[in-house]
Amino acid sequence: MDENIIVDLKESFGLTCKHIYPVTGGWLNQKWKICTDKCELLVKQFSNKRFSRNKLKLVESALQRQIILEKRGVPCPSIWQCGGHAIRLLDNETAYMIMDFRLGKVESPNTITIMQMHSLGSACGLMHKFFSQLPVLSVKGFPINNRQIIDSLWANYHARKEKCLPSTPNEYREAVFAQEPILKQITNEFFDKLPKGIAHEDFTSDNILFDVDGVSAIIDFDRNHYSYIWHDIGRAILSFALKDNRMDIEKINAFLEGYTQHLMLTLSNIADALRLSWCIEVPWWIQPEFFTDNRGKAVRFKDEILWLTKNWYEIDSLLSC
Repeated sequence: MDENIIVDLKESFGLTCKHIYPVTGGWLNQKWKICTDKCELLVKQFSNKRFSRNKLKLVESALQRQIILEKRGVPCPSIWQCGGHAIRLLDNETAYMIMDFRLGKVESPNTITIMQMHSLGSACGLMHKFFSQLPVLSVKGFPINNRQIIDSLWANYHARKEKCLPSTPNEYREAVFAQEPILKQITNEFFDKLPKGIAHEDFTSDNILFDVDGVSAIIDFDRNHYSYIWHDIGRAILSFALKDNRMDIEKINAFLEGYTQHLMLTLSNIADALRLSWCIEVPWWIQPEFFTDNRGKAVRFKDEILWLTKNWYEIDSLLSC
């Protein structure tokens, strides 16, 4: 850990680090679990490569919303503030934050239980309920232009198609060309029926910790912004209910039951949430490098998008089996 952070923890928060343990996870950012004379905390240092000062201002706003949610009972870590700010900006351009350390385990489609899936749905619904009560006017992403999203999907498709050469891997070529008939089906009306509001927008398995009974913490709220809130739902279903190219209906129903404790949701809505996830994520994961290197987390995301592409027209029937 940067010596400047250790000094600032003492000067700004009165915390003396007794033990420091690196924590894995997070793209370019660095994290540590620290044991102090008061408690155990998580320190996160923001990457200068990822976060300019302007981006950090947006992250600060996102973290302030996390603080509100935590106070209202959403299971997320409590953030420590100094002078009303969550992010500490040091003189040497170092930026960091601290929060309570939450115990928990990352689960997968192979390990998550029905009880945990129900808890996940409930936590997601509660998060969306309280997000909906916050002002959106100055939130990143507001307002949304449906037409721009459709146009960007077509632009991405044409750019990928033009770069497909005879030497391009067949699986990637097929994944690109399979997008066209789906794009022809996507209209403004599809996006118009999707609820908009503040969403977590990084609701992956890496950012949800579980204990035996359910969700112990939702983490990494850095990207929360104004969006289509059902993207969180579609991403959760893909991350936890898609196993061996089959949807686990029991787990989906458990999520649904948990979510509807707080907000309305149907299986048809979940089908649209999955299609929405395809629209948002297909440019991210259908890229040549993910078809030639079978290592890393991106391969799982790529396979999920391929499943959605293949089953686009049958998603509703697959969820009602």
